[in-house]
Amino acid sequence: MANPTRRILIATPLKGDLPSAYFKTSLQLATAAIPDVKLDWVLLEGPAVQMARNEIVGYARQNKFDELVFWDKDVLAEEHGENMTAGAMMRLLGHTSDIVCCPYSARHLDTHWHIHTIDGEAPSPEGLQKVSKACIGFSKIKMSVFDKIEADNPDLKAVLIDPNHAPKACTEFFPMGVQGKNTPAYRIQQIRSIFADDKLSASARLQRIERELNMRYDEPNTFIGEDYAFCDLAVKSGFTIYLDTMLVMGHTGKVTLPIPTLKLFELLREPWRQEEIKAIKAAIAAKQQ
Repeated sequence: MANPTRRILIATPLKGDLPSAYFKTSLQLATAAIPDVKLDWVLLEGPAVQMARNEIVGYARQNKFDELVFWDKDVLAEEHGENMTAGAMMRLLGHTSDIVCCPYSARHLDTHWHIHTIDGEAPSPEGLQKVSKACIGFSKIKMSVFDKIEADNPDLKAVLIDPNHAPKACTEFFPMGVQGKNTPAYRIQQIRSIFADDKLSASARLQRIERELNMRYDEPNTFIGEDYAFCDLAVKSGFTIYLDTMLVMGHTGKVTLPIPTLKLFELLREPWRQEEIKAIKAAIAAKQQ
C-alpha cells in the first residue's frame, strides 16, 4: 500500500521584495521529486509578522494541509557565497517530530542566539535537542499542534475584522506576548492558588484575593516575541520543541560600515563573545598539537 502524500505548506510573511536566493531555492524545491510529499507556497504581504503568522495558519487549516513550514525570507543557508537553503529545507522536511526549529541569531553584532535551552538536554545523534523556546523563522510544525492549542485555549479564538474583507475566525497562535507579575494571567494563577489553599478562612481568602487584584509589583512586565509566545503555548499543550542543531541558518540584514571603533570594541567585549573566542582558540590549539 502506497504511503499517503504529506501536504506541506511553505509560508512566508512578506515585507518588501524577495531575495534571489529565496526565489532560486523555491524553484529547486518546486521541481524536486520528493517522495510522498506535495509542496505548496503562500506569501502574505502587509500585516505585522505575528498577525501574518496567525492568518497563514488559518489558511493552512482551511485548505487541509498536514504540516506548515515557516520560512522567513531573510533566513537562508549560505556559505562562501553558495546558497544551500534547498538542502536545509530537505533536511527540515525529513523530520517527523511535531515541532522542529532551526537556530539563528539576530541581525546585528550586539546579539544572542534566539534559543532558550533546557539544563541537561543535549543533541541526539541526529542533531535534535529539546529546548523550551526557539525562533520559528525556519521551522516545521504539524497542523495537529494548532488544533490542540486552540482546543486548550478557547480565549484565543476571535473574529478578525478587516474593512477590505468579510469577517473571519482567526486564532491567535502567535501573540506578541507580555509576561510578568502585573499581567492578568499571573494574577489569575495567584488567585487559583488562593482558592486551592484549604487552610484559609473565608475572610482571609477574600483579603488575599483583594490584595492580589490591587497589587502593583515593582518588577515590570516584559515583551516576548511571537516565536517565544507560540512555544509557551505549545509546551503548555504538551508538545516538545526540538531544535535541529545541525541546521544553523543565516539571518540576513543590512549594516552600515564602518562601525565606530569604540562601539565595535564594546561589542567584542561582551562576555558571551569572549567565551566564544576562547573556545575557538582552544579548538585551534588542540588541532596544532
